[in-house]
Amino acid sequence: RGLNGGTEELAQRLGVTQPLLFRYFPTKIAMIDRIFHEIESSAFDRDWVSLLTDESVRLEDRLVGFYSDYFEKVMTKENFRLFLYRGLAWPESSHRYYGDMQRLIYPAIARAIRASLPAGARAKGRITDRELEMVLTLHAIIYHLGIRRWVFGIPLKGRIRDLIRLKIAIFLRGVGAAAIGK
Repeated sequence: RGLNGGTEELAQRLGVTQPLLFRYFPTKIAMIDRIFHEIESSAFDRDWVSLLTDESVRLEDRLVGFYSDYFEKVMTKENFRLFLYRGLAWPESSHRYYGDMQRLIYPAIARAIRASLPAGARAKGRITDRELEMVLTLHAIIYHLGIRRWVFGIPLKGRIRDLIRLKIAIFLRGVGAAAIGK
């Protein structure tokens, strides 16, 4: 029944009483949050930050490695559809996962992109809102592969890693031109 199922039916299927469910989870949203916490904690890899900040590896290769792993671990059919549904039905419950991406992954990507730019085009100090917006654009480009595949059922032509490499190459050439004002 998915996330639309009622707690009474869930309790019955589990062979417990509905009050017992509410003893552990005060609301249905709390129950759903716990489910997503389990999914997200098993899918989110803290090593991604190390991968993204390893300057001994070319930026394009770091991004391809990260997004290929991200796509494999996080953007499965089940996860993708659940995350999308949750974001639409309960947007307030999406902040924990999005928060990890905002706190850990997006700044690491932004710093890596900044370091790859010509010295005169690099911002200084804290990562700027503009830099984060560029990272969100990159993320959306990759995320769209999941939308095509898991929402619209459009088969992807080619291997995921190759498609990710293509998208990242296009993005990096564009971000470089934007940074120097061309």
